Amino acid sequence: MSKFSAPIDQAIKAVTAPGSPFEITQYQSQGVDYRIYANAPKNLIELLAPGRGFTDQEFIIYQDQRWTFSHFHRQTDLIAVQLIRRFKIQKGDRIAIAMRNYPEWMAAFLAIVSVGAVAVPLNSWGAGKELQQSLAEARCGLVFCDQQRLNIIQPQNHGLTSIVVRHEGALPQACHSYNDVISDQSVVQLSAKDIRGVLSSIEIDTQDEAMIMFTSGTSGTPKAALFTHFNCCQSITNFEAVGAAAYMTNIDAYTKHLNSGRPSKVLITVPLFHVSGLFAQFLLTLRGGRTMVLMYKWDPAEACNLMTEEQITIFVAAPSMLLDLARHPKFSSVDTSVISNVSGAGAATPTKAAQFLKESFSQSLPGTGWGMTETGAAGTSFTGYFYNLKPGSSGFLNPIVDLRFCDERGIELEAGAPGEIWIKSPTTITGYTNNPDANKNEFKDGWFKTGDIGYLDSDKCLFICDRAKDMVIRGSENIFPVEVENTIQSLPTVIGACGFAIPSERYGEELMVVVRVAREDLDQVDEKMIQDHCQENLAKFKVPSIVIVTDQAFPLNASNKVVKKQVKALFGPT
Repeated sequence: MSKFSAPIDQAIKAVTAPGSPFEITQYQSQGVDYRIYANAPKNLIELLAPGRGFTDQEFIIYQDQRWTFSHFHRQTDLIAVQLIRRFKIQKGDRIAIAMRNYPEWMAAFLAIVSVGAVAVPLNSWGAGKELQQSLAEARCGLVFCDQQRLNIIQPQNHGLTSIVVRHEGALPQACHSYNDVISDQSVVQLSAKDIRGVLSSIEIDTQDEAMIMFTSGTSGTPKAALFTHFNCCQSITNFEAVGAAAYMTNIDAYTKHLNSGRPSKVLITVPLFHVSGLFAQFLLTLRGGRTMVLMYKWDPAEACNLMTEEQITIFVAAPSMLLDLARHPKFSSVDTSVISNVSGAGAATPTKAAQFLKESFSQSLPGTGWGMTETGAAGTSFTGYFYNLKPGSSGFLNPIVDLRFCDERGIELEAGAPGEIWIKSPTTITGYTNNPDANKNEFKDGWFKTGDIGYLDSDKCLFICDRAKDMVIRGSENIFPVEVENTIQSLPTVIGACGFAIPSERYGEELMVVVRVAREDLDQVDEKMIQDHCQENLAKFKVPSIVIVTDQAFPLNASNKVVKKQVKALFGPT
């Protein structure tokens, strides 16, 4: 235990001690030992039951709609009964959700898992072929979708039944209106007691399948990650345990915001089909009785308006979104003192975004973390005091997480040496569906090979170097593009940077970087300026051999991560 980590170590020890709500115990599955939360709910129905106690409190705000918890749960229950009676859904059936972040997305999700079916959130940004492939991969027979996804997927042409939200006009055959489904008199007349009678007969075991989430697929075809109810409940409980420890180590700041009397309102900026949107925001917020404020799509001006109008208290965003706010003129009028928690979703927050957090949210508790779809968003994190002292880190290990750092042969490296991060936790999936090759290559004896390169420093804080596949091997030297990208992005005129390997006769590989600036700054930034800046701040071998400056926006995936493969195709050598 270092002096730096002592406060969080003591807090974790207290919140996970025997007899505490987050007591940790040993658990074995398939011959692998794990640490788990002994008091975690057994399934998602039990996990989310506390949300029913908030009745007339606001749960969802979307444009001019305001749903209370009671309204949300009534819709959820009506859909659940219809899934059983009208659509003949049985336990274990897989049902997809393909739509924007609408309130109906969440009602559909809870209804699906309530009847013991498996929820399959699809990437609503996907093209028709991608979405159809995902539906086929997950073997879905029913899909909840909006009008836009209905037009793209055309489920009626692929043997699928659909329930369509917010549509206009008549629907094709085998497509059902969401509003008609929930207004059917055969279910509307049912009382809450009647509905409980229908749903209570469904037994859901902790190891039953709960959902399939697709990985972001920045470098290849998305993989279908299969979660059990056990994985999900351990993940949400982990968020709560880490939150309790964060409170204990930042008690003055938390007390100040709690004493303000403001209700907790979360601005949802990321897609619900993403693990951080689904686990860390929707499920956690529903269980905890907070209010969710949805956006039609990410828009910094609208985000500023909502922060002011709705008095947002919790704001989690990708670093690119934070930088959007930093550049937007409306942000200067936002009173950030009402925001208790703000963080950059994903791994370590880049320097420029971290500086923006520090300066513009000075009365808020900043935070960050590292996790993946496959880990149920568990991994590392820290908040407030610790973040301010080590903004380049991704935080401390979560209480039920083990990490090891290995070379390309799978041999564990000495402490502090950068290597591929292998993770073991009860939140992590045991494999992908219909993908034996990936399961063989990426899972070993309970450990998942993340593909991220990182290390723990002397205080046991995680630092992410880069993705293993993105590392550039220049001669005998390893270059992590993210380090060079962050250095370049520290320049005030630079909006973004994307580095990747290109072939080199002399070194095998060299680093090429594409730099994005505003159109009006194109004349001020050139290759030499970028290379000189790198020369001043990095080792000589890390200076990019080729720099291209553009005002063209980088292609992003649904997690707001740059799709390097597409950038390389656009700007790299042919």
